[in-house]
Amino acid sequence: MKIKYLHIILLLLAILCPVVSLRAQVALPDEEWREVDFKDTALISSQAFSAKMVDYLFRTTTDGDMKRFDSLSMISISNILERAKVNMRVYEYVLDFMLNGYTNMGRTQVVDYLLNYPMLTEGEVSVEEGYRLDSITAPYQLVKVGAKAPDFMGVGIEGETYQLYRSEAKRVLVVFWSMDCEYCHDFLTKIRRHLDLKSDYELVTFALADSQEEVAETVRQMRLPGHHFYDSLRWESKAFLDYHITSTPTVFLLDAEKNIVCKPYDWDELKLYIKSNK
Repeated sequence: MKIKYLHIILLLLAILCPVVSLRAQVALPDEEWREVDFKDTALISSQAFSAKMVDYLFRTTTDGDMKRFDSLSMISISNILERAKVNMRVYEYVLDFMLNGYTNMGRTQVVDYLLNYPMLTEGEVSVEEGYRLDSITAPYQLVKVGAKAPDFMGVGIEGETYQLYRSEAKRVLVVFWSMDCEYCHDFLTKIRRHLDLKSDYELVTFALADSQEEVAETVRQMRLPGHHFYDSLRWESKAFLDYHITSTPTVFLLDAEKNIVCKPYDWDELKLYIKSNK
């Protein structure tokens, strides 16, 4: 996996931390945050505050069962945001920090939870504060499950012109990947081996690489059908920006209307979704 922002690695390590009892997790909040003054806007620029949030999430979101990771994450996030809302600037910072982190982790359920502004109720937010919150979440709202995927038109590495919205495929897999990411190669290999990419699914990929020639050679070696694209702007290319890509691999499964129906973190999640939605 290749990540755009290095500090997110700390959040990824959460899945490796020692087992913590649920009783300890529930008892932590008051003890953890009693000495933190959430009314102090200086928290926004405090590395110690950011580190404390990461440490808290590190210890409270793993109980040895990854199936519970998302639900435990939402509980822990709520504990922080409940305290942060006494200062909307701090709340906005925490929300942005969490959205960035859990997006990079591929935890779609947690991201969707954050997009509902946890712990805020109607009347607690001014119009100006609401605009600021919406500006933070706007890029994520555009590519959440249920949204229509951003359109794309370009010339593939084989010289063909392709436009997403003109595709007649019933299902489209959009994959953002990196040439130097072994996990990306493994994900794409499993997609090729286990899915019919000639009739049931259309594969569209966007690669981070040193050159188009490198992408073309790798695609040929992997025997990947579909449409494949390269842009020397890399992270700043239009497709990466439109889809708010901050890590690779990032995968979107689209239906015939080009709505995002799944954003799988790994092959197992994609396989489970397909099995459950035949």
